[in-house]
Amino acid sequence: MRLKALKDSKKELIDIQELRDFLRIDSDVFDANLKQFLKAGMNEFETRTNRILALNDYEVEFFNERVILAPFNALKNANFKAEFKTNGGVLYAIGCGNMIVNLGFEELPQDIKLWLKNYVLMAFDGVSMPKISSALITRYKIAYF
Repeated sequence: MRLKALKDSKKELIDIQELRDFLRIDSDVFDANLKQFLKAGMNEFETRTNRILALNDYEVEFFNERVILAPFNALKNANFKAEFKTNGGVLYAIGCGNMIVNLGFEELPQDIKLWLKNYVLMAFDGVSMPKISSALITRYKIAYF
């Protein structure tokens, strides 16, 4: 399966000033670092949960494989020869084709926002992640069977 963003998402999920306030930083000297840490945190969250955070249109192509159809905001275009099945409440398709779907959050849920802020704090200050963070990952994870 191939997932490709159709355009660059310019919207920041967490404002840099909000990050500075959370970390108690007064100056903008570390803004570039904070943006890098935030991007790394987003990638980590997406990898561990199999979810997309940044709101965007994505093209999904799959070729003779099983594809888990994660929750998406809108299906904009679909062209495929696939059989749809469910297993344990998870919808998936077997076959080939492509779809254009809208994925991501317009506004991040507060618990994900806090997780990302803690990730930036961990990267910036070397503190450890709260134990509750693994429970949050589990709650948002799209499970495979």
